[in-house]
Amino acid sequence: MSRFFYRALASKRIAALMNIMVGHYATIYMIHRPRPRDGAYEGVSPELLEECIVYAKAAGFEFASIDEVIEKARNKQKPDRPTLCFTLDDGYEDQLEQLVPILLKHQCKPTLFTIVDMVDGIDWPWDSKISAAVWNTPQKQLAFDFNNHAFALDFSEPHARRASRRQLTRFGKSLPAAQLEQYVTALLSALDVEPHGPAPAEYKPSTWDSLRKAEQAGLRIGSHACSHRVFAALSDAQIQQELQRAQAVLARELVNPSRVFCYPSGTLNDFSLHHTQLVKDTQFFIGAVTSMPGNISQQQIAQQPFLVKRHSFPASFDKFVRYSSWLEYIRSRI
Repeated sequence: MSRFFYRALASKRIAALMNIMVGHYATIYMIHRPRPRDGAYEGVSPELLEECIVYAKAAGFEFASIDEVIEKARNKQKPDRPTLCFTLDDGYEDQLEQLVPILLKHQCKPTLFTIVDMVDGIDWPWDSKISAAVWNTPQKQLAFDFNNHAFALDFSEPHARRASRRQLTRFGKSLPAAQLEQYVTALLSALDVEPHGPAPAEYKPSTWDSLRKAEQAGLRIGSHACSHRVFAALSDAQIQQELQRAQAVLARELVNPSRVFCYPSGTLNDFSLHHTQLVKDTQFFIGAVTSMPGNISQQQIAQQPFLVKRHSFPASFDKFVRYSSWLEYIRSRI
């Protein structure tokens, strides 16, 4: 981004003028884990998160929860200013320890979408098992085959491990539930990792006690289903069971769960319009968030409340300024 554009985006006066011209919009951010010390995966720097929030407050943005954003769109209530919304996916303890306190400190009205089986201690997510195994395996190379699909995996360098993890996770998403379990078990065994071992410390889930304390402090908590299996690999009956069971647990453990659902993974390859109808048919949810990027208008949310776009939280301050800006909103509409 050139210095001219950066200054234009960051200028409160220019932003106010452009917001009048383009109309008010919402930028919804998706946050996963805080940045790990060992570099096992990309994460969010707590310092960068706070820097971006301080900028947004000075620039005059309005903060709203995802429930508020969708409710206002449904009721055609126009916000006073461009809106920022912060959501977190999964429900790990380090999210509550390092990221949520910053969001609550600045009254950002965050929502954390939890994987219910992980918090309940039933099992930890299949893709996290792959991530942990790939990062910790003592092997440097591996030829692995599953269902006549051959993998030539490289673990010699950190970037190679991350690339191998993405390749293996992408393939896992394509498998039906029964085969997915077989795949993860076979892969972890091949990586010399105990397939049925507990989650390591760096994948420690939150607890219902810690979630209840965060809820009391202002965090909204919603459903990320039970197992983190993508809907495209599940039957309708399996999806309905995950939706109903997750919501029943949240209702039992919390005071006021979010009425917005978060699709597992949430890209166009992970679910379909048919699945959005299954979520809607629960008659509990007022909307659902995806992992598809882009800023979004109230009109778009009102028309498709179960296909709400979110930006992955960026790795730099400059990108945060751009993603939150009127320019990105225009780009999203082209």
